[in-house]
Amino acid sequence: MSLNGESKGNESRSIRARRPSDRREQISANARELFVERGFHSVRMSDIAEVTGITSRALYRHYANKQALLSHVLFEAQGAFLAALPEYPADADPGALPATLHDMASASLAERDMARLWRREARHIEAEGLRVLRGRLNDLVSRLANVIRARHPALAEVEVFVRAWAVIAIVNSHEESAGLFDQEQTARLLGAAALAAVDAEQAEQAEGTAGDPPESGRRWGSVSRREQLLAIAAGTFRRSGFDGASVDGIAMEAGIAGPAIYRYFESKTDMLVAIADRFREWVSLETIRALRAATSDTDALGGLIGGYVKIAAEAEDLLSVTVTEAHHLPSDAAERLARARTERSQEWAHWARAIRQDRSEAATQLLVNTAQVVVDDLVRTPRVVHAEGAAEALTSVATAVLRDTDTRPPR
Repeated sequence: MSLNGESKGNESRSIRARRPSDRREQISANARELFVERGFHSVRMSDIAEVTGITSRALYRHYANKQALLSHVLFEAQGAFLAALPEYPADADPGALPATLHDMASASLAERDMARLWRREARHIEAEGLRVLRGRLNDLVSRLANVIRARHPALAEVEVFVRAWAVIAIVNSHEESAGLFDQEQTARLLGAAALAAVDAEQAEQAEGTAGDPPESGRRWGSVSRREQLLAIAAGTFRRSGFDGASVDGIAMEAGIAGPAIYRYFESKTDMLVAIADRFREWVSLETIRALRAATSDTDALGGLIGGYVKIAAEAEDLLSVTVTEAHHLPSDAAERLARARTERSQEWAHWARAIRQDRSEAATQLLVNTAQVVVDDLVRTPRVVHAEGAAEALTSVATAVLRDTDTRPPR
């Protein structure tokens, strides 16, 4: 009896001895990899436990739920990024900004998954965790804004903050250009693009629309029931993700009872396809308008970017869904959306090369990808895009990234 008890006691102590002291970090690292690969909703706690080599019960000793685990993953990634940045005292030297922006790009490249997780999955974090993450990001933006004010004292506040948020978007845009350059070259080019954004020409208000904030994304629909459903679905997918939305919930918000919703859409997937196609068509139409109105290469580039900003800001729910939920599209719809994005990218690159023939094709492509991310990210940042004059400032900044970035290697 005592021998059996001693044997069991030794076995228990052996298991405890083998348990690594960094188990919590192992769980976090495995969860991060799975969230990046599959998306938050497609990962179960049991999947994370299995990869880590522990039971689900043991996993819950470290993290109360999947939201808490995602919050920890993002908190650690964001913390590592912020820790790598230099201090920004109130009297920071504006002349040191180029080196600072390069350091920011390098720090983001060292935390490659952070930007993707933030863009796609942060909405799933519980309110308190999201408040902390946003607070740290807002603090960084405020410190950048101080440096930008010192460098350009005459800028309006809306332009200062558009440029500060653009810097964050630019240094975290590297996922879109993976493989074009090595890590140091990418950091140098993104740092130069961020500098071009900071030093962009002051935006001019469009005649007849000066000071008007963009329309809310919910107001693009008509009175038809189908259009109402599409608008509600876009807002729901944006808030909750495709996996977190339900046809019944969308029908309830629209005031439709029972199966009547299926007269308009056969499934949730059909709604997603309609949203992606709608945004694609609207952007294509705005592209045609911009090119018809252009009288020079510079006009063409600015018009293309301005048109995209206009559509994105007026239909921000549609934009958000095409950015975060495209991986849920059926293959034919996903191909249409990807082809449209490629064609838009090629159009921007053509006019950028017409203005700056000194750049390589790879550098031009990186800058096109970066300008696209700037627009997509800032339009989905409500405190930015809804400010008076923000759309014009955003157009100016994204245009400067393509037109003014110095891609020459340092001497």
